[in-house]
Amino acid sequence: MKPNLLLEYQSQIASPIIQTFSRILREERENEYDDDHDDKDDDSPTHKAIIIIIALCIGLLIIGILAYISRCLYLRWKQKKQAQVRQQSEVAYQQQVVQIESLCVQTQELAQCPICLMPIPCYLKVVTPCNHPFHKACLNLWLQVEKICPSCRASLNQ
Repeated sequence: MKPNLLLEYQSQIASPIIQTFSRILREERENEYDDDHDDKDDDSPTHKAIIIIIALCIGLLIIGILAYISRCLYLRWKQKKQAQVRQQSEVAYQQQVVQIESLCVQTQELAQCPICLMPIPCYLKVVTPCNHPFHKACLNLWLQVEKICPSCRASLNQ
């Protein structure tokens, strides 16, 4: 056969098949078009439930983020407050130490230790039987080496 006749013969045979396929495709397109339009107008309970669940999840996420931010801000505020209290306490402590030392100096209770040559606060003071004041720790170290008073050399054997 000639090539033109072959094409004509094939087109005559294929024509009903092509028509059938084209009809099926047309029907499918119409069904899809109808389904698309039905979905847009459809307010079924499942669609509403999905929308509600999504809205709840987003709401919970936002609440969680806000809770985290507020917790961070609270902890930062608490740390600042503690730092202020610590600073005020340190200043008060330093003032108290200065007052105690000045009180001891004013009352002449702050004698000098002959061993270390540092002032002796009232609460660290130890007096030997010969009436010489020392730091408690200094006198204990001295007595481990010598059993005499560091100031007058009197015997401290007890």
